[in-house]
Amino acid sequence: MNGAGKSDDESIEALLQKADQALDDASYLLEDDRVEAAMNRAYYASFHAARAALLTEGEEPSSHAGILSRFSYHFIRTGRISEEVGQVLARAETDRNRADYDAFSVFEIQAAEDLVGDVSQFTEVVRQVIEHQKE
Repeated sequence: MNGAGKSDDESIEALLQKADQALDDASYLLEDDRVEAAMNRAYYASFHAARAALLTEGEEPSSHAGILSRFSYHFIRTGRISEEVGQVLARAETDRNRADYDAFSVFEIQAAEDLVGDVSQFTEVVRQVIEHQKE
């Protein structure tokens, strides 16, 4: 059991739903040329998916850096997720930090569209790894 007395399976599903919602939000924001907000939501989609994957390993890191580190340890280092796909999480965090905190950062719409597409692929791969672990 973890947060709020929910089972890991319930928490994993809830986190995957949060990831899907954040991706939907990112897409809507892109339609309105809200580039920085879309990058924020794309990052949180990857973040929630990574948290769900880590629950399958019995881990609940308490920081963003912990999520990245432990995700890399369990999934990229072991080859369950390719390095190329795994790097999306770190790139999304870097882009989100620039978009949210750097007053002078400017992103083109194409960069945000690319990130949203890559995060969509990332979340799908994570979902497949989680499903494979349940078998």
